[in-house]
Amino acid sequence: MVSLAFRQVTTMKSTEIGLTLKELLVTLAVIGVVAAWGLPHLVELIPNYRLTTAARSLVVQIHRAKLRAVHESNIYYFDFDFNGDGILTSEDCLLWGDRNRNRRKELLEKSYKVFDLRLFPHVHLKAYPAELGGPERGPNSTKVNAGGGDGVSFAQNRIKFNPDGTCTTGTIYLHNTKGRTFAIRVRYNCLTQLWRHYGSEWERW
Repeated sequence: MVSLAFRQVTTMKSTEIGLTLKELLVTLAVIGVVAAWGLPHLVELIPNYRLTTAARSLVVQIHRAKLRAVHESNIYYFDFDFNGDGILTSEDCLLWGDRNRNRRKELLEKSYKVFDLRLFPHVHLKAYPAELGGPERGPNSTKVNAGGGDGVSFAQNRIKFNPDGTCTTGTIYLHNTKGRTFAIRVRYNCLTQLWRHYGSEWERW
């Protein structure tokens, strides 16, 4: 009986499923080939993903600014150049309420940091340069260099949101190092249109 039991255990062990060294090496080789093929494609996609995310983030913040102005019955400014130095980096982009209606930020007036371009590496304000293949005109033949050509065509580099749900109109341009440009057009009723340019012409996104 003991000999029979030992023979059964030995048979079970010999039929257990597992990987041999040869199979393991083949599997690792296949994974290596797939990784070597897919990694460059992944690296290519990252800049475009960051640009798309930045543009969508900006659209969300614009709609939130409108809702805040309506909800509080107050004028709000989405300010791309809060310190007024004329240099747009979007590192100090603030939303602030103009309670005194004097178009100046007072000490006690509410302000919120709503957008920081540093969170999106290699994404820049402005359209991609035309001499490098970027757009010569904006969506619907608007001027890319409107408002000084700094990437924000709104007067004084700020969007004004009114308590009645309207706002000033203009376009914001963002581009990445791969030559892709996004344009965010803001209409009078605060509706936004997102356009992209990559190669030859604009298309709605």
